[in-house]
Amino acid sequence: MQQPAQAKYHTMGCRQAGAFQFEHIRQDGRGPFEQTHRLDRPSVVYLRNGSNHPALGCLGQPTSHRSFTPFGVAALIPANLTLHVRSPEFQYREMIIMRFDEAQLGTMSPANGNAPFDELVACIDLHGADLIQALDRLARELVAPRHASDTILQGLGLLITGELARCLAELRHARLGRRGMLAPWQIARIEDHLTGLIDTSGATAADCSVDELARLCGIGRRHLMRAYKATTGITVMEQVTRRRFDAAVRMLEHSDAPLKTIAWQLGFSSQGNFSTAFRRRFGQSPGQWRAQRRTA
Repeated sequence: MQQPAQAKYHTMGCRQAGAFQFEHIRQDGRGPFEQTHRLDRPSVVYLRNGSNHPALGCLGQPTSHRSFTPFGVAALIPANLTLHVRSPEFQYREMIIMRFDEAQLGTMSPANGNAPFDELVACIDLHGADLIQALDRLARELVAPRHASDTILQGLGLLITGELARCLAELRHARLGRRGMLAPWQIARIEDHLTGLIDTSGATAADCSVDELARLCGIGRRHLMRAYKATTGITVMEQVTRRRFDAAVRMLEHSDAPLKTIAWQLGFSSQGNFSTAFRRRFGQSPGQWRAQRRTA
């Protein structure tokens, strides 16, 4: 059996400013590959060029494929905790890495894997707008340094660790204050996944894998089903159905596609099944709904 390829990295630049170490790294386009990393200092990784084919990561020992979750543009890698990476084929990746001292995160640090699993999952995909803005400013300073660059870098390092601590504190507060419910980042991942699934393939209830949604949220299937209902008031499959009909309404209003084509694009087995389901939900057939909107 052929072994997975290993990633190749090229250091484009390396700087030290105060207690912070910064690296600008380019990863050759290739894949798929699997790799493990273990860092002696906590590090923030910023994917400067984004990616249409994100790698999957798992902090700590994976128990199954569900342990892996997609990397976002920013990730926090705790010290002394093994990071497992699985990557599909890609063109190239340009990364900015900032290493810092554990003490700078204080009690917010997910040190040594002692943090709850959902918190470690969230570390792989950090969303804070202020954090991303600071990382982008850091990337520009590393790539094209100007006067007083060391002072700017040190200041940005302090700003970024502060934003990290704030992100982790908000995540922890949300988790403790919403027991039995999903955190906002988990709801966002579900909605993003459903949007992509429905927009590209017209997801049906059968197509939408609850196991996949649970993996994206870093929790089990049953936990997801209970927590989603507790958080939103509806089931996951009810949300899938709602999103399908939202797409149907947009297509009927903004396109001239035949009903048969719309039914197929939304995953219905026939135009008749689509019309029946649409009438049950809106009280009129798709054709009547379209005609009414066109003459309004």
